[in-house]
Amino acid sequence: MPSDRTALVLVLVGLLLVPGPAYAFALDDLGGEERHRNSTGYSAAEIDVSNDTVLADRYVDRLSFRPSSLEYRHVREEFRAPNETREALETTMIDGAASVDSDAVAADLRQLQRNYTYLTAEYDMYYAFSLADDELTTTVVNDSEIASVVRERLIANYSSLSAAEQRTFRKIRNATVSEEAYDYRPWSDEPLPHAPIVEREGTYYAVEVTSHTDDFNFPDGLLLGLVAAGVGVVTVLVGITTLGYNRWRS
Repeated sequence: MPSDRTALVLVLVGLLLVPGPAYAFALDDLGGEERHRNSTGYSAAEIDVSNDTVLADRYVDRLSFRPSSLEYRHVREEFRAPNETREALETTMIDGAASVDSDAVAADLRQLQRNYTYLTAEYDMYYAFSLADDELTTTVVNDSEIASVVRERLIANYSSLSAAEQRTFRKIRNATVSEEAYDYRPWSDEPLPHAPIVEREGTYYAVEVTSHTDDFNFPDGLLLGLVAAGVGVVTVLVGITTLGYNRWRS
């Protein structure tokens, strides 16, 4: 049986190991600015941009606004007359035109024109809209028209990306074609390409979300810290048991 001195050493060592997880967090803080992976994984698979239907189906939602969204508080807060604007939009999609007599509604519509190209009610029919001479008009658009806008606004050439965006794109593309990976989770300070489609050397790639991972951003050394804490608890118990046994024997 170990001596009391050895038992005391075991207890002290164990007490030093028990806060292992706290050491992991402290070391992570000393590492400087926090850097962690995004919870979203991205892929960059090739896409046929000559196919109007593919482009329309996959990207029209990025160009469209749904008037019913104005019923939600977080959306309403960005508009001057959300109720009247929603009514004007919905009326125009049904009738093809609607008069706009309110300056507030006109301002809301101009804001929508700056951010969106189309309107939709059920995501199965899309309307181009315009405001002129206090009249809002809509016209139904087809896949060819939508695809044309996608090609114009949602495709970026690789050379137009910043150096950081190019690095991120390469990592996403490498992970996509890798046998060991499926997608890439960028670090928090890695910017994504500013357009959902990237053209590089004549080939087009759709940069899109392919996975979501629950990540609490625990420090890399947390597992080791937990192991150390477990060893510390066992060591303390062994040391205390040894001291008690020695006292009983004496």
